[in-house]
Amino acid sequence: MENNFLCPKCRSVLNIENNIIFSVRTKDNQRGLILLSTKVGDYTVKNQDKIIIEKGGKIQFYCPICRESLSATDVNENLAKVILQDEEENESQILFSIIAGEYCTYMVSEENFKSFGDDAPMYLNDIQG
Repeated sequence: MENNFLCPKCRSVLNIENNIIFSVRTKDNQRGLILLSTKVGDYTVKNQDKIIIEKGGKIQFYCPICRESLSATDVNENLAKVILQDEEENESQILFSIIAGEYCTYMVSEENFKSFGDDAPMYLNDIQG
């Protein structure tokens, strides 16, 4: 069994092979799908050609199954949240920036906290309280 990324609302699996699939909307109201790497801290993005992502632009992330927002507004409005379920079914929250060009991701569980990316210090105070 591999790690799975789950929607925190409907708990559907969002990943296929090495990609997490999201429905997105840009600030210009462009809509489509984006694929992010399942490797936490890898900022490879695949998107449809019709979606133009401008550096610094805010992208709204949604579950492609239940269509609920994945915004982590309880932490910071610039972060989205999914659940990482490992092979033993242990779960961690994965928080990541929805600002194009910001490289910051956080893995948070009861036992562990890890940050990834050059911009990780930006939201540490919000996450660690």
